[in-house]
Amino acid sequence: MKPILLEIPERFESERLLIRVPKPGDGAILQEAYLASYPRLKPWFPWAQSESSVEEREEFVRQQYARFIKREDMMLMLFLRSEHKLIGCSGLHVQNWDVPSFEIGYWVRTGYEGKGYVIEAVNRITEFGFMEMKANRIFIRCDNANVRSQSVAKRAGFLYEGTFRNFERRHDTGELTDMVYFALTQEDYRKLKAA
Repeated sequence: MKPILLEIPERFESERLLIRVPKPGDGAILQEAYLASYPRLKPWFPWAQSESSVEEREEFVRQQYARFIKREDMMLMLFLRSEHKLIGCSGLHVQNWDVPSFEIGYWVRTGYEGKGYVIEAVNRITEFGFMEMKANRIFIRCDNANVRSQSVAKRAGFLYEGTFRNFERRHDTGELTDMVYFALTQEDYRKLKAA
């Protein structure tokens, strides 16, 4: 079946989180969360190199929603169910529909780190990827210096696959950096759930 014909839910939940694709009108709340977290995001993400405007952020969320409709990507916004407050973003980013293979990325709003929200989101998104999207492979990659991100991958049961040396340049300094890869296959996921 062609990916564009797949019926993929736009939202799902975990114990404490509502996880959904961005929609038109979300630009302002995304901008607020982004600006609150900007200094922490800048070293790790290419899209976090300027402070952009609400209008630019609104354009971005509309582009992301269009990409979801076309099944090109699945950016996800993380809301606290109890307060309906945006506390971060993640995604199940399409790498290869023929496999299917996806990448999970994530960031959490400043003030909400260390509370288990990211691991909760990653666990639920991983389940969604394998069960709803029929993934055969899901991976997480992060800068070798981003120890907290590596910890999330390990705690979620992802298996270390390797380090790609001098793989990218750090977005804020331009220094060469290594990227660490963790992954789960469908078989790994079944074993993890059975344990």
